[in-house]
Amino acid sequence: MPTYPARITPGEEGLVLVTFPDVPEAVVCAEGEQAALDRAPEVLDVVLSGYAAEARPIPEPSDICGAPMVSTDRFGRRVGPLW
Repeated sequence: MPTYPARITPGEEGLVLVTFPDVPEAVVCAEGEQAALDRAPEVLDVVLSGYAAEARPIPEPSDICGAPMVSTDRFGRRVGPLW
């Protein structure tokens, strides 16, 4: 189960953006940091499943010291697409 470093960026009106340097297509926006981090594994799962469906290589997680880490919940166990 891959674990990727996340970047957390506060936005306006309590919104928080979570992005992943290694998986730039994975972006989460939610009200509050915890809500964004709670959704992040699912978003990573969807994007990485898309990589696999397109036969794109799955990026190696980088080691960003001090960054919050997010693990995918289902990637690696899933055989087919999420939808």
